[in-house]
Amino acid sequence: MLLTLTFYTPHVHNLAFLRTQAERLDPRLRHIWPMATKRERAMFEKLKDAYVKARFSKHYRIDAEELAWLGERVEELSQAVKMICSGRIKQLEQVISR
Repeated sequence: MLLTLTFYTPHVHNLAFLRTQAERLDPRLRHIWPMATKRERAMFEKLKDAYVKARFSKHYRIDAEELAWLGERVEELSQAVKMICSGRIKQLEQVISR
C-alpha cells in the first residue's frame, strides 16, 4: 500500500512502524487492529512475534483461537488494502488519460 500511495517502500520489517505509516495514509485501516483492550494489544504483539519467531524459533506457539482472530484481521486488512490501492490506481489512470 505504501508503494502504491507514495511510490516509496521503506526497507524495514517492523510491523508496528509499517502499520503506523499505512494508517497515516488512510485512517480506514485503524479499526482493523483494535488496541482498546489488553487482549487486542497482546494479539498485535503475537502477530509481530510471529513475523520473526515463527520462522526462526521452535518455541513460538499460537493457539487455534489466536490464529483464527489474527486470520480474520489479516483478511480484513487485505480487503481494505485492495480497495485503497485500486482506488489510487484508478486516480492515476485518470490523470494519465487526460
